[in-house]
Amino acid sequence: MKRWLYTGAGSLALVLAGLVHGYWADRWTPDQQLIDSAGLLAEIPLHIGEWEGKEMDFKGGPGSLGLAGCLQRSYFNSRLGVTVVIALVNGRPGPVSTHTPEVCYGASGYMVGKRESVRLDTNGDPAQFWTSDAVKTRVTDETRLRLYWAWNGGQGWVASPDARKDFPLFSYPVLHKLYVLRELGGNAEAVRERDNKEVEPCVLFLNALVPVLEQKLFQHGG
Repeated sequence: MKRWLYTGAGSLALVLAGLVHGYWADRWTPDQQLIDSAGLLAEIPLHIGEWEGKEMDFKGGPGSLGLAGCLQRSYFNSRLGVTVVIALVNGRPGPVSTHTPEVCYGASGYMVGKRESVRLDTNGDPAQFWTSDAVKTRVTDETRLRLYWAWNGGQGWVASPDARKDFPLFSYPVLHKLYVLRELGGNAEAVRERDNKEVEPCVLFLNALVPVLEQKLFQHGG
């Protein structure tokens, strides 16, 4: 009797584990909250302050990476003569919390430097991002990128040291991750603003972008 009891308990544990994994991966049925969150990405405007956006193709599409939604654009500021690129994705915390620049860009041949935390001025919306430079050297040239990234589970953008730990599934059913980057070259380390202060263009863009994301993604319908 005990033998069958243990066998049955073990089988039930396997079934439950499969159900949990299926829920985690949305194998059984897509969660409506995920569908709605993915749809909200389309509401982010192409025109943000002084920046004009242009759609870019997201390689592979969201499904291939286990994501619910994704958006990739370039934004150009004609006054500054600077272009930045953004990649914004959302979905379950599992897929969204992984693939940091150290992993993604490292796999593409970039050497990613030490990351630093930066707190942004975004009109009261909490926003703290990681930033780092990445360099890819070839025989004839060198590509240098400046990267900014953070996660948001609905309580502001966070430069998390361990997103898997900080954003567990049952506390954060939908997680967003944002990358903003630009290519460095020549004297493009910073731009000089009207008050003669040198400012990083990615930071200028993020200061304009974050309040828009707060309104479109996290206060929708409020």
